Amino acid sequence: MGESLIIYWDVLWIINFMMDAILLSITSAVLRLPIRPLRLALAAFLGATLSLPFLWFSAGIVLTWVMKLLLGGLMVKAAFSLQGWRKTLQAWSIFYLSAWVAGGILYSLAPSETGTGTFWVLLLLAAALTAAVMLLWRQARQKGAWQAELTVHMPGGVSTIPALIDSGNRLVDPITGAPVIVVEQDSLDPFLPDGWKENSIVSESPLSPRFIPYKSIGNPDGLILGFRPLRVELRSAEGRNMECTGALIGITRQKLDPSGQYRALVPDAWGW
Repeated sequence: MGESLIIYWDVLWIINFMMDAILLSITSAVLRLPIRPLRLALAAFLGATLSLPFLWFSAGIVLTWVMKLLLGGLMVKAAFSLQGWRKTLQAWSIFYLSAWVAGGILYSLAPSETGTGTFWVLLLLAAALTAAVMLLWRQARQKGAWQAELTVHMPGGVSTIPALIDSGNRLVDPITGAPVIVVEQDSLDPFLPDGWKENSIVSESPLSPRFIPYKSIGNPDGLILGFRPLRVELRSAEGRNMECTGALIGITRQKLDPSGQYRALVPDAWGW
């Protein structure tokens, strides 16, 4: 008789829980989604637990893969607050792309016989390499797919600005809850009222100026000058147009991109 393969379900559960948590964290980093540790742990727990029945029940290759793909979607929905099917599909795709990259790296690194200690080291190494690969992929992808043309309509004129769709930009007006598009001041100077360059704004301006609080590294209590434009439009490189309804414009004197490829940061608040 051949040797029997012994699988310890508790060890397998721990491995699945750790990998699910790591893959969800990578998904969060790639898409710049906020991490809520409790929700992420719950999603990883859900994935590790619901994957155990596959040890005892066989539903065929096709049905098994379908069920696993649905399980991945369930974990993504449980871990993150995602709005719209496009964002959900994006997170689901990144999760499984990371899983396949991690699996390929682990398979290529692991020898035929691996001890417990070596296995955990290789598992963490594969996770670290996967995170590096996915973040480099995100950086390369941002140069094209996440760039767009921003058109800001103001009483003084219209400004067209190269922009970056930044899902990590979650700045909102604390009073109205309106999303804030951050734009370099130089791009708007020709159309701003007199005095705005020195932040000496006039309260009765048709732009409804206000100061918006924000937090950043080294500046936990910052203020950014903002206003409500007449209209804001966004156009992708593929020609897709979208109106940013209710958007506020926040003016910054800092360079958003040293290379100058974009001069505005647009939050992913309109399901781009």
